[in-house]
Amino acid sequence: MTLFTDPTQVSDALGIPFSGQQLGAIAAPLEPGVIIAGAGSGKTTVMAARVVWLVGTGQVRPEQVLGLTFTRKAAAELSTRVREALARAGVVDSDGFDDAGEQLVMTYDAFAARLVADHGLRIGVEGDARMLTGAARFRIASRVVAAAPGPFHQVARLRPDSVTDKVLALDGDLSSHLVPAEDVVAHTEEFLRDVEQSPRNRTQDLYASMKRAAASAAERVELAGLVEGYQRLKRELGAVEFADQMGVAAELARRVPAVSALLREQFAVVLLDEYQDTSSAQAQLLKALFSGDTPDQGRGHPVTAVGDPCQAIYGWRGAAAANIITFAAEFPRADGSPATPYALTVNRRSGQQVLDAANVLSAPLRADEELQ
Repeated sequence: MTLFTDPTQVSDALGIPFSGQQLGAIAAPLEPGVIIAGAGSGKTTVMAARVVWLVGTGQVRPEQVLGLTFTRKAAAELSTRVREALARAGVVDSDGFDDAGEQLVMTYDAFAARLVADHGLRIGVEGDARMLTGAARFRIASRVVAAAPGPFHQVARLRPDSVTDKVLALDGDLSSHLVPAEDVVAHTEEFLRDVEQSPRNRTQDLYASMKRAAASAAERVELAGLVEGYQRLKRELGAVEFADQMGVAAELARRVPAVSALLREQFAVVLLDEYQDTSSAQAQLLKALFSGDTPDQGRGHPVTAVGDPCQAIYGWRGAAAANIITFAAEFPRADGSPATPYALTVNRRSGQQVLDAANVLSAPLRADEELQ
């Protein structure tokens, strides 16, 4: 059923005076796109309205929409916004939703966990592993640290609790970037060999900065060995972390193309919220599932990433704000050209005083952009 033929009808149906920028993103073609949404620009409202447009024009059904975001609170808000927008616009009956006829909105981690639970056995991974809490992670890692035979030269100067914290941090970094511990060891040992070949001071000793770099590298090698022990113990205990499941899901998507094809058939539209905060593992998973080298392998699947590199907050856990900058190239259209960019630049949340101050401060930046 087609309810809309013009984007302005969505404004009328929802009672929201969308700007030209917003309507451009809402009524974008059914193809890859990236929306750079500034602070307070109404991105969640626009995402919900885009679903209304796509469903109201008959391009997709509600249950063909997949939305991913970072927190359960954000997922619940987005799902509620979409549901209410569809009902308010008259696209669906407010009482007509059921489990099979509603959009699916969940966190990136929950999506990876669901993928592993449903398809993990295809690569020999059980889907019922116990999820570790923060306290349980520390206990397991501290067991590994306490039982490590050594000898240690760098981490020996640290308290056991500090070593455990470093082990967990390195394990999280490796998982977020899909890098095995042995690769870190090989790279670090090569670096240490280069340090030994570096120029010396007048006493033929290494410069102080190089000594510090070598000590940090040597510490990383020792920690990597402990990380391998921590990962091994988790497998023995049948326990996983969210980052582990993300890595397994990414491997599953790469190794079993049938899973990717199944998901693309199930979800005709994918909305990726806060994409600037995705980790390397998350970005690789999403690309393997919803993009590809050819149209038959997923290239051109309608994926819309929403976010702003200036609002990245998860860099401490491996997120890369550059993901949203490179999205257009990583998720090309069916003909191979970059995904279409859209911009939401008007802050609709802040008061006039804040906006006036921001406009004054940003004037030099905007002038530079105009010159370029």
